[in-house]
Amino acid sequence: MVTEACKPDFIDINFGCPVKKVVKNNGGSGCLKDLGLVQRIIRAVQSATHLPVTVKIRSGWDDSQRDPVTIAQRCREAGARALTLHARTRTQMFAGKANWDEIARVVEVLDIPVIGNGDIATAADVVAMRAHTRCAGAMIARGSFGNPWIFAQARDLLAGRSMRPDPRPDERFTTALEHARLALRLQGDTRKTALEFRKHLGWYTKGVPGASLLRERLFQIDSMRQAEAIFMAYLAADPVERAA
Repeated sequence: MVTEACKPDFIDINFGCPVKKVVKNNGGSGCLKDLGLVQRIIRAVQSATHLPVTVKIRSGWDDSQRDPVTIAQRCREAGARALTLHARTRTQMFAGKANWDEIARVVEVLDIPVIGNGDIATAADVVAMRAHTRCAGAMIARGSFGNPWIFAQARDLLAGRSMRPDPRPDERFTTALEHARLALRLQGDTRKTALEFRKHLGWYTKGVPGASLLRERLFQIDSMRQAEAIFMAYLAADPVERAA
């Protein structure tokens, strides 16, 4: 049903999600406590689709069960065609530093593409991760919040080109509002979407002059029209007033 409706190129199983409400129901990275279960899930999904099945994992549940190489090998044995490793345990959540050395070790032992994940905040971090780990690709998550340009900038650097510049404030705001309109189209509820989208609008303001005051205003919106008015007023203001 999913493959017919969405026509994906592959099916990815997320054994990396650390969110409490997911883990408490034995989902996401909660599965990493039982590698037999992980393998059964991979095989069950494989049997239900003609598409390649890939997986995302963490380095383990906690430090006592931290063994990304074994987890990765068990996933490969079950038929995973590619694997993404977020190089932290579930109990770490997003604290501390991702251990890129673990990604490198998994790359060494697997004969399938390995994608690295964790602590990619800039396009330069993508280049650094690939150089450090020899991973086939890099997965960017939090680093793209309010910054979808990171992907094109990373491609520039990987291709040996000069990195395109960061967007101007008007480009940021245009993209933020387009993002908001897409969210509205998907969710429908104008006020609910606006409330949920406040944080995204805040992320889009990162680095612009007067961002703190701008975020303060955006975090009070009840509709996307209010957000658009705030952005328009910002762009129309004197540069000195923006920074005040």
